[in-house]
Amino acid sequence: MSNVGEVKYYIERGLIGLGRPKKQKKLPPGVRERDGRFTFRYSVYVTENGKKRRKQKETESFNTPEEAYDYGITIRAKQLQGKKVDAKNITLEKLRDIWIEDYQLEREPRLNTVRNRMTATNSLINFFGGNTKAKDIDSDEYQRYLNNLKKRGLEKGTLHRYHESISIFFSYAVRKNAMLSNPGDEANIPAFKISLEQIESGNYELPKFLEKEQLKHFLNIVRFRGQPQEYYFFLILAYTGMRIGELLALKISDFNEAKKTISITKTLTVLTRISDYSLGPPKNLSSVRVISIGDTVIKAIKAQIEWQEKIKNDIEIDHDVGFLFWSYASPGYPASAVYLGNRFSKLLEIAELPSSLTPHSLRHTHVSLSASAGIDLAVIQERLGHKNDEITRRVYLHVTENKRKAAPDQFESIMSG
Repeated sequence: MSNVGEVKYYIERGLIGLGRPKKQKKLPPGVRERDGRFTFRYSVYVTENGKKRRKQKETESFNTPEEAYDYGITIRAKQLQGKKVDAKNITLEKLRDIWIEDYQLEREPRLNTVRNRMTATNSLINFFGGNTKAKDIDSDEYQRYLNNLKKRGLEKGTLHRYHESISIFFSYAVRKNAMLSNPGDEANIPAFKISLEQIESGNYELPKFLEKEQLKHFLNIVRFRGQPQEYYFFLILAYTGMRIGELLALKISDFNEAKKTISITKTLTVLTRISDYSLGPPKNLSSVRVISIGDTVIKAIKAQIEWQEKIKNDIEIDHDVGFLFWSYASPGYPASAVYLGNRFSKLLEIAELPSSLTPHSLRHTHVSLSASAGIDLAVIQERLGHKNDEITRRVYLHVTENKRKAAPDQFESIMSG
């Protein structure tokens, strides 16, 4: 091949100045790449139907292959080292620390789930003391802890979530012979009865949401007083009822303009920095869904994409993997839920709306306005990714109260005709 031909050969293949094709950098052992992120694959042994078998698992995703490999090595080290539990003397805190590591290896839960398990068990440890021996916690002691949670004013839902997490921890303790039985099995969850005043006023455990005119006013404020992206973000939340983590995880490829749909298949979790984000499956199986969208949402999505294209023309995007909404500090990375939550509060203040509202209130707003429009409860629950959610049902019944009051008259009208 002539010199000219050789240069042409490399130009066509984008290899100018290299002299020969560039070899792709080899990934460390066990590391895999997907969408510009890196994970470490490892094996664990699980028991199913009484039979032990090896199962392949992957870590959360990292920015570089080195980070994924280092994290994977720590997992391998723990597997080789093993974790022996001194059943007679192990403390509550020490057992919990061992459990949470095994829990992550065996179940590979979402980061939010791990955080919730830690919060619940931290509450237990703070109540009894970290040096308390696990075997000293019996059903009476645990009942005392649950009763104390209610006295402290914990909400019913929070108390139930704590009990669920701690019961899983106790089951592990029994498995490790650190407890004779699960104290949670005999526990009585403190009752949360509705008072007569609450029943008569209809004011009980109804989540906050915006009325139609309030939503219009809020979105108008965001449109003219908010920062870029905010108007489209909060509009889509209200018009679809998506969870904030689902919208933050949404990618442009999840949007199908021709079919007028959005595919919801993942949620975003950020524990510290936005660059350390993690994408995982939604809250439950019913949360994986495809929802229909109207022209207003389509216009918002297309306008957001156009805004991104303008930014790309001005600056270089280091981490462009297709997120619909970007971090202000690190364009290309997903937007921050904490930052948007703070901005939501600021915009509420400008709009002179109740400060108790949160971005999640837009989800309840979607339920309220959908119910007002006559959309069936089952359809609303499907859009929200709920099979049977009590909060959604309460909002729906509250909004459709007048229609239910008219039901007897409608029935009598049919019978008298």
